[in-house]
Amino acid sequence: MRREDVRLRVLARKGDAEARLKLGEAYLAGTLGMPRSVPVGLVYLKAALPQVRQRSCICIVRHLQLCELLEHDLLEPLRTAAECDDAGRLKLAAWHLIRGERDVAMQWLAQCSSPLPRNLVRQTAEISASDLLQALQALRAIQPQDIAQVVVREGREALGRGQSQHAVQMLEILAGQPQVDPCLSVQQLVTDVIHHAETAGHDLGGLDAGWIEARLDRHATGGDLRACHLLGRALAGLPCAHLEPGHLVQTQNLRKAAALLLRAADGGIAIAWLHLFRICSDYRSSVANPTLARFCLEKAARYGLPEAERRLGALMLRDATHIDAMEQGVALLHAAASKQDTLAQLLLRSLLLPVSGSDEEAFAAIDEVQQTAPLLAMRLRLARVFGLTRLEALSVNPATAIRPWGMVVGRNPFVAKARLCEPRAVPSVSGYAQQCLERAATMFSTDHQESVLPEGSLRVRALQMRRLFQRLQLQEAMFFASASSHQREALRVGTKWARRQRDILQQVLG
Repeated sequence: MRREDVRLRVLARKGDAEARLKLGEAYLAGTLGMPRSVPVGLVYLKAALPQVRQRSCICIVRHLQLCELLEHDLLEPLRTAAECDDAGRLKLAAWHLIRGERDVAMQWLAQCSSPLPRNLVRQTAEISASDLLQALQALRAIQPQDIAQVVVREGREALGRGQSQHAVQMLEILAGQPQVDPCLSVQQLVTDVIHHAETAGHDLGGLDAGWIEARLDRHATGGDLRACHLLGRALAGLPCAHLEPGHLVQTQNLRKAAALLLRAADGGIAIAWLHLFRICSDYRSSVANPTLARFCLEKAARYGLPEAERRLGALMLRDATHIDAMEQGVALLHAAASKQDTLAQLLLRSLLLPVSGSDEEAFAAIDEVQQTAPLLAMRLRLARVFGLTRLEALSVNPATAIRPWGMVVGRNPFVAKARLCEPRAVPSVSGYAQQCLERAATMFSTDHQESVLPEGSLRVRALQMRRLFQRLQLQEAMFFASASSHQREALRVGTKWARRQRDILQQVLG
């Protein structure tokens, strides 16, 4: 180290402002045999601020790019330098211009002593913000990376305040600068802005679809799952909330869309499995694959998506020929219905037999029966809320029939016709129905004290009920469902049920 440099350092440690100023400038510029070091240079220049404020600020602004000033939070020194130096005015004008504050930027340009910025101010009516920024780049006031840095900074702050439309305006300015390198932070901002636009329900302004697609593509290639999800949906022709695919991509590409959606789904974005199901189940598409479509639907249902559970449950019911498949289908529909899926609730109700009369009268009559025969009263209550026939209500054992989604009326050996004695899956379509079933399962379990009361055979139960109804003057139609043999058979076999519910299934699976 030179003797002169050692003397400067000694003076700087003693508090000499000129020495600090000279050392700070040397480190920022990389002169006097010293390597460029912005942090070290700023330490010396900030220490000199109390004594030579303007000169320190001017030195900082002249030797640092706008992006470096923002990185080290030096906007205040930039404003101080702009009051007395053209370099500060140009950089501060560029900062305001990128932020969309054109009037403020013009005021700073008008104060410049050099003629070129003044000419820009005179032509302000005919020069766009993009052209002004290019002119400032020509003056070496800013660099392309400065624009990206300011846009990302302002865009992030706007998103943090919930002003995603202002972030869109930032991106519009960036899109007008083709020389700006699309760095990772810009790609991340584009993805975040589109995500917020989906949520907030506003458009993407004048952003070009090709420009958006290129940024999303680079971000997705880097492995970002949200970018994969956004770009995959757009390339598949699926709308992103209110945003049409044409606002995000120029042309559709189903094969690329399938690959991107598969990456997003495998990364944990559950809804992407449902999007994959949509494009793979369309026989007209180039990626049609029924086997893969079913796999994607099953994956989406495992994540608990109501639409996936409803679709898969409807498909399983439609193809079911035995009780196990019927149970699986009803369980899926019940899971979707519990999430307020109206179509799933409609399908579940189609599996119930209708019961006539009003609930108020029926439950009032059941309360009368309760005083004499509590077990029979519980059977009547189950028959009313689950739509059971007289024979089903008297023969079912709630303790073994209960399921999380409802009940299974087991095979009835007392029915002569084979097609009507098979088990039937009966869903619960309300919280009250499930509560009744749980109480019944407890009452009829072997551990419950009331279950020790002899209920007798089916013939004894029917006789007890007939005598009790005669004494209380009750009608069986008030409690039990009445249906033809064809209706009852259709509820036991999914394929026959599907033929009767063709219109609803088309609405669910369309």
